[in-house]
Amino acid sequence: EQSTDPYLSNLTSEYVDYGQDAEYNCSRVPKGWMVLAGVCLGISACGLIGNSLVLWFLSFQVKLNHFTTYMLHLAVADFSLVLLFFVLMLAALSFTLLCRYNFFPFYNDLVSVVEFLCHFFDLSSLALLTAISVERGLSVV
Repeated sequence: EQSTDPYLSNLTSEYVDYGQDAEYNCSRVPKGWMVLAGVCLGISACGLIGNSLVLWFLSFQVKLNHFTTYMLHLAVADFSLVLLFFVLMLAALSFTLLCRYNFFPFYNDLVSVVEFLCHFFDLSSLALLTAISVERGLSVV
């Protein structure tokens, strides 16, 4: 018996399994990438602890002069970069483990913002290292 409703005539009675496609997309993530992400998380955690100790020591324990001020700013830039990388890796690892990485329509915008922040913190660290080296070289001369 045919329906006169055009919307009902396009319906099929076949079963469509959408869960199988999600499993297939999730299983395509190589295990080596998961191990690499875990190692990066461990290294980032050590960097966060080391930079936070330097920040605490230079902020509260040492009298600031121009050299320790450079070091403090360098520690802030490095801490920010490592924190950004740590949060990014943690999010990527957790979304991959939960198979939810396909559900972000703003993924390209997020990647461009994170890329800009990574470049900013990395270049500020390099600029501070350059300033420290120039000042130390001039003090020797």
